[in-house]
Amino acid sequence: MTFSELTWNQDQWNEDTQSLTSWQAQYEADNGYLLIVNTQSETLPVTANETGQLYSCSIWSYDRTVGSSSPIFTEGDCTNNRISTLIDQTKAYAQPEPEVDPNETSDPDPASGQWD
Repeated sequence: MTFSELTWNQDQWNEDTQSLTSWQAQYEADNGYLLIVNTQSETLPVTANETGQLYSCSIWSYDRTVGSSSPIFTEGDCTNNRISTLIDQTKAYAQPEPEVDPNETSDPDPASGQWD
């Protein structure tokens, strides 16, 4: 995935102008981490990838269950080159090993203790 391959969607409604004024792209890597990119502009409306456009970004963990709703990384004033670097960073995050329940017991062969 590269910056030029991101799919952009309009995402903010401006009540004053009665128009959509911002763009957002989301990329979920194979590891489950999510990169969200939003356009930034002081003059609206903007296009998603015009020359000189700046973006704000956030990276969200693969675990986006209720209660873990904060990004693990945020940055503003990003250029398209910085977004490409953040895409690579998002892909590089590793998922932690699954937790093992210390109370769980497992018998490798449950039939081994039975009488015939």
